[in-house]
Amino acid sequence: MDSEVESIRNWFAYIAEARKGYLDTLGKLDSAELTRDRGASFPSLYDIFAHSQGALYFWMRDAAKFPFPEQAGDANAPPSIEVLRTDEDYIQTQIRRVMAELSEADLSRMIARKNGVGSDHDCQVPVRDALWHLVEEELQHRGEINALLWQINVDAPIYNWVSWAHTAGRIKDPQP
Repeated sequence: MDSEVESIRNWFAYIAEARKGYLDTLGKLDSAELTRDRGASFPSLYDIFAHSQGALYFWMRDAAKFPFPEQAGDANAPPSIEVLRTDEDYIQTQIRRVMAELSEADLSRMIARKNGVGSDHDCQVPVRDALWHLVEEELQHRGEINALLWQINVDAPIYNWVSWAHTAGRIKDPQP
């Protein structure tokens, strides 16, 4: 049985792999379709994906034991698949660093969350809870993106845990 750190590492490896499929699918949409307001949790497919990137960035930055390097690029660039891809590469690089350094003891460290954007009060959140929250956040918004893609007759890039685990060698074929 995996330790909790190994389970978390596996979930974030799975999430990173699945997000590639979403970027590929979103990349096939024209700009108008990618940015059209759909009345969802965030207006457009672009906005939903960018929001989930922001959640990954801010929680991981706060969970990290090292300062994140400055991110290259133009923060005021118009929405595009290229911006999403650049941001995703940066975020996934930082997540891999956080995961490589993560220890069981780190899971109990506290992250200060101030009242304001993303929090309705001051509180301390254990790293463990922040990381599992990100898994939940990812699955929530992935499902939302799936539904919106299906509404425009675009196949969602379903990539489930069992398929990933089998490909990653975590699930073995029965021996004859």
